[in-house]
Amino acid sequence: METTRRRVRRALCAIGLGLAAAPVCGELAYRWIRAPHLGPTTHPAYVAWDPELGWAYVPDASVRHRSEEFDVEVRIHSRGFRGEEWSLEASAAARVLVLGDSFAFGWGVEEHERFSARLAAEFPHWLVVNAAVSGYGTDQELLVLRRLVDEVRPDLVVCVFCANDLYENAGALSYGKPKPRFVLTGEELGPLIPPVEPSWIARHSQLWRGVAKLRWERNHARREASPGQEWSLTLALLSAMKEAAGPATLLIVSEGEVPRKRLSDFTSAHAGITHLDLDSSTGGSGLDRFEEDGHWTAVGHAEVAAALSKRLRGWRP
Repeated sequence: METTRRRVRRALCAIGLGLAAAPVCGELAYRWIRAPHLGPTTHPAYVAWDPELGWAYVPDASVRHRSEEFDVEVRIHSRGFRGEEWSLEASAAARVLVLGDSFAFGWGVEEHERFSARLAAEFPHWLVVNAAVSGYGTDQELLVLRRLVDEVRPDLVVCVFCANDLYENAGALSYGKPKPRFVLTGEELGPLIPPVEPSWIARHSQLWRGVAKLRWERNHARREASPGQEWSLTLALLSAMKEAAGPATLLIVSEGEVPRKRLSDFTSAHAGITHLDLDSSTGGSGLDRFEEDGHWTAVGHAEVAAALSKRLRGWRP
């Protein structure tokens, strides 16, 4: 009888140890196999929790991104954005601040291939700084502008708008990560709701965050879109962005037929805000993109830079 009891205790102990070890093994396997291939919204090497923005980049981090379509270096400078250090104290004929998500960040291309770097090369007397962060919606870009406007003192703010900004602006989660959001009070931009602080396991487990992202993607696919409300909120955010920019011009850059109509009507009714439709700049053929990934290639960034250069040639602050 005693031998049977010992065997049962040993079996239960083994089962308990196995159950305890399974999450640890899963976490280690995920970190080894999956984490190095994550994108610039969730990559653990340089994406960290931020109590105001939801997430931000770790200053001075560096990593190499590899896929079947590209192999590029990503460096984060001391201010927490991709690329070389900003020379904000240098004199410049014009000061340009670029805001946006992974497209403006330059996912899949080298730093010097991004449209912002090409713009800086074409206008060497300008200061062009790129503060894009992958996954950001218009609301987070507005908060970044408010952080940087006194330091950068831009004459021109270039906001790269993507269609997914609409649903990102309306929610408290993006890519499984908590984010801030504004609410509308009537037609005016109401209070800011800060992001919910992640739990201990969400802060420390990459596997947990991966599962949270998959759950978000599943729920997002099932969501019931409200384009009217989403556009009302987004246009209010863009109005607030112009207010935050002060005397600087706000140039909204977009693709797609629906954004073209909405943003053209919006900017025509607001002084100090202009719109650049990238579809028109390419004659409707579309920008060059990675076939699988969908982001702009180096050629696509060159096309964006050419469209911006054409618009800004002769412009003076």
